Amino acid sequence: MAKMIPPNFDPTTTSAAEETLYYRLQNHLEDDWTVLHSLPWLDQSRPRLREGECDFLLLHPRYGLLVLEAKSGTPHYDGKNAEWNYDDGQRIKDPFRQARTGEHFINTLLCQKSPAWRDAGLPFGHAVAFPDASSVTGNLRPDMGMDLLFLEPDLNRLQAAVIKVLGRFGEPGSGDMSVIDSALGVLQPTFALVPSLAPTIELARKELVRLTEEQAFALEGLDGNPRLVVRGGAGTGKTLLVLTQARKLAAEGKRVLVLCFNRPLGAFLHDELADNSDQVLAVTFHDFCLQVLQGAEVAPPDSSDKTYWDKLLPDAALSAMSAFPTRYDAILVDEAQDFRSDWWLMIEEFLADPAKSHFHLFGDDQQNLYGRRGELPFTKPEFILRRNCRNTQPIAQYTNQAVGTENARAIAVLPEGPEPVIHAVSSESEEREAVRRVLHELVQEQGLTPGQIVILGCHKLERSSFADHLKLGNLTIQSAHIPPAPNTVRYSTIHKFKGLEADCVLLTGIGQPSTFYTEDHMQRFKYVGGSRARVILHVFEWVS
Repeated sequence: MAKMIPPNFDPTTTSAAEETLYYRLQNHLEDDWTVLHSLPWLDQSRPRLREGECDFLLLHPRYGLLVLEAKSGTPHYDGKNAEWNYDDGQRIKDPFRQARTGEHFINTLLCQKSPAWRDAGLPFGHAVAFPDASSVTGNLRPDMGMDLLFLEPDLNRLQAAVIKVLGRFGEPGSGDMSVIDSALGVLQPTFALVPSLAPTIELARKELVRLTEEQAFALEGLDGNPRLVVRGGAGTGKTLLVLTQARKLAAEGKRVLVLCFNRPLGAFLHDELADNSDQVLAVTFHDFCLQVLQGAEVAPPDSSDKTYWDKLLPDAALSAMSAFPTRYDAILVDEAQDFRSDWWLMIEEFLADPAKSHFHLFGDDQQNLYGRRGELPFTKPEFILRRNCRNTQPIAQYTNQAVGTENARAIAVLPEGPEPVIHAVSSESEEREAVRRVLHELVQEQGLTPGQIVILGCHKLERSSFADHLKLGNLTIQSAHIPPAPNTVRYSTIHKFKGLEADCVLLTGIGQPSTFYTEDHMQRFKYVGGSRARVILHVFEWVS
C-alpha cells in the first residue's frame, strides 16, 4: 500500500476522477511508493509568477517521478482549434500540457533544492488519467502516446502501467530511499512562523518610559534639597533622572556640570544634553580635569605615572582651579560609586555657592566593579529608587537573583518579556559558534537590527573569544566605542557599558576560567551586564 500525502482523501474535492485514482493508487501501489495528492506549486523564477497544481505526484526510489493529471468524464480534443471540450461545450485546459509543465517544474525544483535528487538522476515523466474512458478513437497528437494515457482498464494494473511509462523516460535508479526523503523535504517541508520581537520591544519601551516618568515625578519633591544622594539598583532610571534634572536646571538658567566615570557613558550624556550645551557641560571626571588644566593653561602631569588617573591628574586640576573661572550652580554625578573619596574635594570646589548650589549624587553600590569602595562626601538626605524601569520582569528577576537583592513588589509592575536564555559553552570556539547562531536568529528570523544588539564581555575585545574572529556569519563584531558601520554588532566590556542599555544584550564570558576574576566578580557581572538589556538577554556561561 502506497504512502499517501495527505493520508486521507479530502472530502471537499469535487473531482470524481481524483477520488477514484486516490484509492486506486493507495491500494495498487506497493509500500515503497509515495503519492502526493493535489500538490500546488509556484514558479517564482520569472518576473510574473506562474502557479499550477499537480493532481498526483508519484515518487519511487528506483523508478523516479511521475506527474499524473486526472480528468473526469470523456472529453474530446478538437485539433483544428486546439481545444479540449466536453459534449456540453464546457472547455477545459489541456491536461497533457498541465502534466508536462508540472513535471518539468517539479524536477527542476528538486534538482535545485535537493542535491541527493539531482545526483540520483532518476527518471521523471508525466501522464494523464481518464478513469471513465475505456478506449480512444482517432489519432493522437504528436506529443501524446498511449503509454501516457491511463484509462479505465489500466486501473487494475496501475503499478505496471506507472513503471512502464517511467521506463520510457529513463533508466531506473539504485533504490535509495533517502533520495525520496530528501525530495519530500523540499515538497512537503515543515516550517513555523517565528514571532517578531519588534512589537514586544516597542510595548516594553512604552511601559518602561511611563515608569521612568513616575520616578522623575517622585524626585521633584526633593528639589528643595541642594545636597542629595539618590541610590537605586540597576535599571531604576538613575541616568535618565540625571538627564531630567540637568535639563530642568538648565531651563531655570543654572549652569550645570554633569560628571561620570566611564567614557561611553560620558559620550552618551554629552550627546543627550547637546541641545543644552550653552548651560550644561557633560563629561567624564578625568576629561573635566583635563579641561580645567587646558582652561588654566597648565600642562597636564606625566601620564605614564601609575598614579596619573587616581591622583596626579585630579590633584593638578585642583591646584589649577584658581585660574579656571567657571563655577557651577549644580553638579550632578552619575555612577558616583565609581569615584574615589579624595576626588570629591576637587569637585566641590567648582560649586558656585557651596551652601546653595545643587550637588546631587546618583549611585548603586552593587555596581562597584572597580573595587574603590570610596565614601561619598555626604550621605543625607537620601532618596531611594526602588522601581526598576529599564528591564522586563524576567531580566530583572535574573539580575537581582545574581546578587541576592530580589524585590518582588518592584518587579511585579514591570512589563512581561522573553525569559533570559542561558547557553552552556566550554571553549572560545563554542562560545563564538553559539553567539553566531543567536545573532542569526535575532537578525534574520526575529527582525532585530544589529544596532539593537550589544555583546558584553568581561575582557576587552582583543582578549575575548572574538579577538581573531570578528566575522560571525554576515555580521562583524566591532568595538562599541567607535562609530558603527553597516552589518556590525557592538562589543563592549561590562565595565565600559555601565550606565548604558540596549534592547538586546549577549552577555559573554560568564564563568570563563580567570586568574583575576573571582566567583563574586562573575555574579556582579551578571547583575551589571544583564541589567543593560531592556527586553532580550542571552547569557553564555562557561562550564567545565
